Amino acid sequence: MRSFFLLSLLVLSLQAATGFISSEALNKILDDKKLVIIDVGSLKDFDEGHIPHAMRSEITSWRKPVGLHQLMRSNVSIEKEMRRLGINQDSQIVIYGHNKSKEALKSSYIALAMITHGLKKVALLDGQFAEWEDEDDREISTTLTKNRLGDFNAKYKKGTIVDLEYVKANINKVPMLEARPPVFYYGTLRSRGVKRIGHIPHAMSSFWKDKFEIDGMLKEQEVLNEIFISGYNLKPKKEVILYCTGGLEASMNWFILSQHMHFNNAKIYDASLREWANRDDTPLVRYKWETFGY
Repeated sequence: MRSFFLLSLLVLSLQAATGFISSEALNKILDDKKLVIIDVGSLKDFDEGHIPHAMRSEITSWRKPVGLHQLMRSNVSIEKEMRRLGINQDSQIVIYGHNKSKEALKSSYIALAMITHGLKKVALLDGQFAEWEDEDDREISTTLTKNRLGDFNAKYKKGTIVDLEYVKANINKVPMLEARPPVFYYGTLRSRGVKRIGHIPHAMSSFWKDKFEIDGMLKEQEVLNEIFISGYNLKPKKEVILYCTGGLEASMNWFILSQHMHFNNAKIYDASLREWANRDDTPLVRYKWETFGY
């Protein structure tokens, strides 16, 4: 029992330090009482098979529509959902999807919501459910997890999520990364739900999928350093603003930078271009690849 406790402590500490956890490491701590596993897949996929003890959560429990864009829900709503999932102050969270469209991004956004409301130990399952399913010794459950209400007290921490005025005031002062596919950044095509075409002036293109291998596994640290530090000239102690179409794509760049690479001043423009590019009074740039120099 003592050896299992020490193993769990070690694995969860490593998870908290890197932001991502392997299926092998997760398998070793499945019975840890502090572990809460969150499945963001469809109800159909969840019913067909999920990681044992997983609780299912919808992205709509974390985001709400505001005009043409969406924003994170209130402190009260976030706390209610976290308690429904059985989360306590000392819980250790692992979130995953079933490798379907946007499920990795739903995972990173829910992690963002949890962390900005005071939870410290949150990780994403590297490779998502496909990585778990591929291993012969991994148990797959079709049983509903018994609901266990948690007692987490959510307290929203200001500073990570920024608004339109903040972004506007920091154009060409703070590096900005756009997480959409490059074709939308460059202005060749229009993003869904966005009226105007182009990117925020001086922002750099940083497609969120470029940080992952084809199989959905996070790229090696050396590659991530080349992308963010050598490529974009970002400084770990300095501010960076992340945005995308509507908040989901940028949340993955934010999670990698803040939780995996420890950029402690990474911020996210949650409303993103669903707000910015649906107005007529905000600047946009097309047909230009940009860089940022301090």
